[in-house]
Amino acid sequence: MGPTAVMQQVAVLVMVVVVVGVTAGQGDEGALTSPNTTLGTTLVYPQDATVLLGALFPIHTSRKDPITGIVACDHLQGDYGIQPLEALLFTLDEINTNPNLLPGITLGTLVMDSCDHPTPALTQTLGFIKGYLAGQNEHHQAEFTCGDGSAPTFRSGLFDKVVGVIGGRDSAVSVQMASVLRVIEMPQISYISTSASLNDRERFPFFLRTVPSDSTQVQAILDILRSFKWSYASMVYSSGEYGEGGYRELTRTAAEYDVCFASPAHVLSKNDPDDVYQDVVKQLVNREANVVVVFAQREVAIRLLKTVRLLGAHSRFLWIGSDGWSSTPLQEVEAVAEGSIAVQPLARSLPGFEEYFRALTPENNGRNPWFQEYWNSDLSVSGTHQHEIVQWLHFVRDSAHAFAHALHAMWEEHCEGVAGICDAMAHSGHIHGQDLFQQLLRVSFLDTTNSTFRFESSGAGPARYTILNYQRHEHFSYRWVPVGTYTNTSGEVPELNLPSSSVQYRLSTAPPTSSCGKPCTDDQAKILLQEACCWRCEDCQPHQYLNRSTHLCHDCGDCQRPDRDACVDKDEKFIDYKNRWAITSLAFASLGIFSTVLMGVIFWVHLDTPVIKAASRELSYILLGGIFLSFVMSFVIVAPPSYVTCGLTRFFLGFSYTVCYAAILTKTNRISRIFNKSPTKSHKAIYTSPRSQVVIVTMLVSVEVAINVAWMVYNTPNTEHLCARTSQYRVRICGGLDDYSYVVGLVYPLILVLFCTIYAIKTRKCPGGFNEARYIAFTNYTTCLIWLVFVPLYLSTGATDDIRIVTLALSLSLGGFVQLGCLFFPKVYIVLFKPEKNTRDAVMSISRTSYNNNNNNRDSSYRASGRFPDDAASTPPHPIFFVNGGKPQEEALQKARASQHLDQDAPGRVNHLYIAAHSNPATGTTHPTTTTTHLPTTTTTHVPTTTTAQLLTRPTHYPTKVAHHTAL
Repeated sequence: MGPTAVMQQVAVLVMVVVVVGVTAGQGDEGALTSPNTTLGTTLVYPQDATVLLGALFPIHTSRKDPITGIVACDHLQGDYGIQPLEALLFTLDEINTNPNLLPGITLGTLVMDSCDHPTPALTQTLGFIKGYLAGQNEHHQAEFTCGDGSAPTFRSGLFDKVVGVIGGRDSAVSVQMASVLRVIEMPQISYISTSASLNDRERFPFFLRTVPSDSTQVQAILDILRSFKWSYASMVYSSGEYGEGGYRELTRTAAEYDVCFASPAHVLSKNDPDDVYQDVVKQLVNREANVVVVFAQREVAIRLLKTVRLLGAHSRFLWIGSDGWSSTPLQEVEAVAEGSIAVQPLARSLPGFEEYFRALTPENNGRNPWFQEYWNSDLSVSGTHQHEIVQWLHFVRDSAHAFAHALHAMWEEHCEGVAGICDAMAHSGHIHGQDLFQQLLRVSFLDTTNSTFRFESSGAGPARYTILNYQRHEHFSYRWVPVGTYTNTSGEVPELNLPSSSVQYRLSTAPPTSSCGKPCTDDQAKILLQEACCWRCEDCQPHQYLNRSTHLCHDCGDCQRPDRDACVDKDEKFIDYKNRWAITSLAFASLGIFSTVLMGVIFWVHLDTPVIKAASRELSYILLGGIFLSFVMSFVIVAPPSYVTCGLTRFFLGFSYTVCYAAILTKTNRISRIFNKSPTKSHKAIYTSPRSQVVIVTMLVSVEVAINVAWMVYNTPNTEHLCARTSQYRVRICGGLDDYSYVVGLVYPLILVLFCTIYAIKTRKCPGGFNEARYIAFTNYTTCLIWLVFVPLYLSTGATDDIRIVTLALSLSLGGFVQLGCLFFPKVYIVLFKPEKNTRDAVMSISRTSYNNNNNNRDSSYRASGRFPDDAASTPPHPIFFVNGGKPQEEALQKARASQHLDQDAPGRVNHLYIAAHSNPATGTTHPTTTTTHLPTTTTTHVPTTTTAQLLTRPTHYPTKVAHHTAL
């Protein structure tokens, strides 16, 4: 940044400078200062210094007029004001007497009073702006001149020598100073300001500090709480940059240390009325927290402790203090603060300073214009200093040494060993702040313990804290006693070193407890209540594991079980041939396989008998094959799930049903086409040969094959696990077994079942050897009933893997038994146990209607009356029944028999002989009708007409009888 640009940026400050005045001069040496004159007093030491370090110390406190709101300086501070000032002077003497540091250069200081408040501090900081403007005007471009044409100076040009500033003490003061000094790019080093907000390099680019940041102090406080297992604490903080910054850091970081703060936290100001303090204390008393963190300025902390004593709660709390109020004795509230633990930047004496300070008198310390005021106000009658030496003065020493070593590095870089400030270092008599700041970032030197000091990337010093305990000693005297440290001087993560035995408490030797819930065991979870810091302990559920880091129970998946700190897969289980359900279904299937094979053998042995021929032998064997496949599928279904067994199950589940019902459908369709052919059509039914039937079955089955292949290509067979939270196992099953996808292969067989039922109804009036309507219908009804029972059981959400698998196996087996029982057992029964019915005549089904007369006699009674000849009882291979009763003439009967040339070995051919006679009621005569009979040889037989007298012995009306003949 060029001089012209800088001057433009501070133009607005020039008006302020004029208002404040540029005539303030250095205080008269030895003159007595007071709060009213302190802001106009300046200490410059030594007078012949080559370069100066500006410094702002809180020599006095401040007070605010309640009426006007004007801030004025108040009483003098020995600990926070005089001692740091004297520590700086002591350090400068040390630096200037070191021949190896800044040869030929005398480092001095220009000190002013900040009155420990941002407003006076801002006014004093403007003095550095004035000196900067004067220096720029003198050494660079002259923009201001006096009336006589000379260049103006500010305070004899002393401020022009300032290259950096030390201060302030309070963080709010440092914020105001850094905001102004950044305009002129002047480096600033604070010796005790700890606010975390000062880490913002955008807002405060030229700010550094030798003390660690509050973010590190917050870590130390939280580490103390964690080490004593104080998981629940209240918090009080002061308003302003220091307290509010600490509050933000505490609440942001607390969770990382398993600490939570009661809500709400309380903010107090030193100007708040007493009733505000009392309300805060009452709220603290009503909580379960016995530990209170006080991140506040000294004035706020002292008023809070006084209010606790006033309300009689002095023995209730253990206080955790920040560095804002824990560096000096706590007069008037010692008993309340007893046992407190505080974090203070590393407490370390400055070697040689105590002897130096206690030897000071107004006579030998004329360089300090405020010392006489200090001497008058803080000396006892005995003439000794009453104040103890504060233990953080080494941070002031580090600030001065940081500037000295940075200037020395610049001298070494630019002056080539020539003593004094060279032109290359001063740049036309002026040291640029940007160059000095870059040297400060790289500076390193030994502190009072011979440890290397360097600034961290945030601009703060390394973490160096002392843990203090406020203890009572003899004669009821109290003081802060170092009991531990929190440091990371090696650059690693800070470590807390705090032996619990070194800490003294108010009422006992054991630390108090402070939590909003009882400690949970290692296997219990912390369940947070409405108050974020409170919890209750709960055992984890059987399906949960405890996360040791979060103390919360986490669910495991249905296929997993908890195992210490994680979830692991459950043991795998699957149904196999050793399962009791599998054994049951396999035994059932084995019986079915045996029965199917037995049926096949019986059919093969009796292949040429009429009953077997009438059953359509080819279709029967196809049907037996489908039934056999249904039973065999049980062994595949209960096999251990794999890609092969799952694929076979999906394919053959519907395929076996399709084979069965394709055969039944073809059979019933053939019979329907033969027997239900329209009388007006003379041509015979087509595709009734055995080969045609096999082709039709193959075509029907191929549809199911296409469906299954497409299904398996679209959804490849796989295995998956069926899991339930209450189960101890994960069950390996075939993919799709637990949903509705297996129904895909059964849709087509169910359509075949529907058509089979329709054709069974249509063929219900066919001859008995061919009429299987009631058996097929019963088979279909039973199959539907089986699936109505088993399918809901299979699809139910509560079904286990055993039930699902056994449901599939048993449903297939039951379906096979139903088909065997309804379609094969009756025929086998006739073949084996009723051979007299296994004849050509018995296979023919005779349909009779009731008589039309009043007696309602049966044909059996008519036959018993002797009207039929004896040989009529022996039914010819192709029986002929006559209409309207009567005894036929023997000649006509023989002629009709002789005219029938039937081929007994022509399977599947049907011959019809219908003889109908119509009588004329008016004439009492009967006109027989000649009916054409289609014979296997395609010959036509004409039955001669006869009269009623020739056919009947008495004129009685009998029901019409129609004979259906089938040649086997």
